[in-house]
Amino acid sequence: MSQQCEVEQVLGQHLSRLQICLQRASGASSGPEEGSDAWLFLQALVGEDEAGLQSRFERSGRWLAEQGGRLDARLEAMQVYIDALSEELQAIFTDQPQWLAAALARLYRLQSACSLALTHGYQEAVSRIADEQRRALERNSRRLLALQRINGINNSSMDLDQTLEVTARIVAEELQVSLCAIFFYDELQRLLTLRATNGPRPLGGMHFTLRLGEGYSGWVADKGHPLLVRDVMGDPNFAAEATTYDTEYHGLMALPIIFFGSVERLIGVISVQSEEPRDFTPDEINFLEVVAGIIAINVENGRLYEQTDEQLRRKVHELATIHRVTTVIARTLNLDEVLQMITTQAVHLSGAERSCIFELDAETQTLHILAHYGFGGSQIQQARVKVGECCAGRAVQTGRPIMLVDCFQQDEKCFLRADPFISSEIHSVLCVPLEVKRKVLGCICIYSSHRHLLSPEQMQLVVTFANEAAIAIENARLYEETRRGLELKSMLLRELHHRVKNNLATVAGILSLQRRRTRSPEVGNTLAESVNRVQGLAATHDLLAHEDLSEARVDDIARKIVGVASANLSPPDAHITFKVEPCPIVIPSRAVTILALVLNEMVSNAIKHGMADLTEGTVLVRGREEEGMVVVEVIDTGRGPKKPLEEEESGEGLGLSLIRNLLADLRGRFSLRRVTELEPPANTPGLKPICGGYTVAEVRFPLTRTHALAS
Repeated sequence: MSQQCEVEQVLGQHLSRLQICLQRASGASSGPEEGSDAWLFLQALVGEDEAGLQSRFERSGRWLAEQGGRLDARLEAMQVYIDALSEELQAIFTDQPQWLAAALARLYRLQSACSLALTHGYQEAVSRIADEQRRALERNSRRLLALQRINGINNSSMDLDQTLEVTARIVAEELQVSLCAIFFYDELQRLLTLRATNGPRPLGGMHFTLRLGEGYSGWVADKGHPLLVRDVMGDPNFAAEATTYDTEYHGLMALPIIFFGSVERLIGVISVQSEEPRDFTPDEINFLEVVAGIIAINVENGRLYEQTDEQLRRKVHELATIHRVTTVIARTLNLDEVLQMITTQAVHLSGAERSCIFELDAETQTLHILAHYGFGGSQIQQARVKVGECCAGRAVQTGRPIMLVDCFQQDEKCFLRADPFISSEIHSVLCVPLEVKRKVLGCICIYSSHRHLLSPEQMQLVVTFANEAAIAIENARLYEETRRGLELKSMLLRELHHRVKNNLATVAGILSLQRRRTRSPEVGNTLAESVNRVQGLAATHDLLAHEDLSEARVDDIARKIVGVASANLSPPDAHITFKVEPCPIVIPSRAVTILALVLNEMVSNAIKHGMADLTEGTVLVRGREEEGMVVVEVIDTGRGPKKPLEEEESGEGLGLSLIRNLLADLRGRFSLRRVTELEPPANTPGLKPICGGYTVAEVRFPLTRTHALAS
């Protein structure tokens, strides 16, 4: 007997002992369980076929990978069994070292072979699973792109038939089938009609129809469930539809196209067929279900669009008309034009034939027509309706809309009874009061030849036009009242400026008379300055008396002041040239008066001090806008101040003190500077300095919102 056989015989005698050893190693209460790693090792160790053991471990490795198990944990568990068996073998063969070596060698050889088989099976399964996942990912990506294409096509501007044809072609390409057909269901006729295929057509072409329950498409439409048939030709109930095509098809997958809204609605059926028998996978079923959902949503959206398109177009037209009327009201104060437009558009948009707008005379409590449409002749213009009479009068009295049918024959107070021809053609009327700030101004009436009441939408449209008409009438009234009030105030203000000018002229005359009678030169000079100031104010008020809204241009003020100052203060033996540059800045009356006084002092100082002892010179006045400020400069070519500017400011005379106090009221400031360069001021050609330079007196004050530039 060989040594190996002897070892196997001894191990067979200690089988129970080895089982208990493995049981302790696994921590189980019994075992080892048949088919487990411990059981397989034990069977191989005591004489089982080693090749069969490796095959079983390889299958176990594949199963481990498929279940998502961990290979390292499995190998660690196997090592625990090997270690336990190794210790037990050492105990069994304590006195037989040769047999112990043979047993351990056999044990470790089995461990190596089984570990390799387990690892090989695991890696093989992992690779196969990875390949399957990669192919599934590629397939899912491809189908996602196909669904995106189908969704994009269904959301495009193509017509429905073209969209369905493209959808059928994409489905056939993706599922690799020969035929994709799409049927639509007609609820009235209870028929399925072929709307699209990817190419092949049945007998009868695109006019091919099926009843509910007929063929596989009719069965799916009737039952509302998917239908999967491996070989449709083997079922006589379904083969009839399949044989309507030139090519014989076997594999079938058909799904209902259902819109799941508040109420489920059958749209049609989509089916795919292959030329060979075929079992379609769940992924393929899911793909076709998504396509059916996309088609259902697209068809339902199209149906809703067709239902609402006309209504939307009408609403857009109504809104555009209302916007146009509102724009006309905001753009013009021509009441006749606005009301005529309202009456015309109210008829066109409400579907009526005639309309008119009444205005209420609050004193006589009667209504008269301001505008009308659809009524001929001048008789309608003479119509008068008392408040409380006729539909129009009752609408004004109650302040609520009135809508009636065939009221003209019974209402003796109706103003239309005077014209039997018109009253015979009119059968319904809607009168809506024109109300602004809880005050009724009149009403708008819409007349129709139809014997039915207007819809709520039409009535709301007329109410909107009524509001627009009320606003137009109120705006016209407010504008007229404002215009009359403004004319009256402007007339009174011009009269006030005229009287102030006359009074100031009287004061100037009295001061001039006093000046001629005085014998003191100092008193005479003082009186002359006062006369100049008073006449400057008088000239300013004369300017305001001839301007609208009590505003004046800066250059007009400057010309008035320069004219007065040159007449009163210019030395008779000197030739002084006065220039006023154009300045279109417009300032209000309050600023006009202050600027006139300030300019008067600045021009007077330029004449008295700058031109003193000179036989000729130039005084220039100019204004501009600079960073939100009004800047006015008086430039003279004279000698300038006798004292330095610092001393002049510390001991300033009445003129400079008056300037600074007046400018404080305008939040302005004053500056006086001497320019010694021989160059003339910028943008002032022809101004030649005489005494080596020129003097610039400047005032600045804010250009407020009421200060506007003249056009």
